[in-house]
Amino acid sequence: MLILLFASALISVASAEDEKGVIRSDATAEQLSLINDLYGKDITVLEYMEKVHPEHLVGIPDSYKENMAAHKMTWWAMEPGQNNDTNDDQLAPDRATVSVSATGYKFDWRTIRFGGTCTASGLEGPPWYIYVEAFLINRGTGQTVDSTSASSQQGVWSVTASKDKLYPANGQYYVHAWGYIPTPYYAEDYDDTSVFSFP
Repeated sequence: MLILLFASALISVASAEDEKGVIRSDATAEQLSLINDLYGKDITVLEYMEKVHPEHLVGIPDSYKENMAAHKMTWWAMEPGQNNDTNDDQLAPDRATVSVSATGYKFDWRTIRFGGTCTASGLEGPPWYIYVEAFLINRGTGQTVDSTSASSQQGVWSVTASKDKLYPANGQYYVHAWGYIPTPYYAEDYDDTSVFSFP
């Protein structure tokens, strides 16, 4: 029994280390309204973050914010997979990149499980700041019905945001995940799941 407790404690320590400095937030009703109101607007990444997720900007240096202000918000298509390609087709070998993956599926009779992961690569060390957000989108209405996000300012290679959406309306859904690092220069990526039905 003592060995099991010790092993459990070691697993908890390892999990805490993997999660160091991660800030997680699930969108409130007000934030979801803002996301839907801002969708498609010609705004910068910084404007989006300041309006929708200021909690992820606490402690961010001005130089990072300048990089975010220099890039337009990349909005998702009304159908998953359309135009789902960042402009990084010809990557420079000396540039850092990020890779984003989206997940979403009917978990059980009352739940949709969705999320996204952003992973950085091509740097000598992990980025100081990394961000990911996953949007659960109702295909019929085009509206974001839920969102979850995560960021870290503690030098990690990857960050994941995930959430269970309880009792969503019947319909077809997909998940759009988007992530970025703002330094040493701005890099972003995004991914969509295929459409799935609920229930």
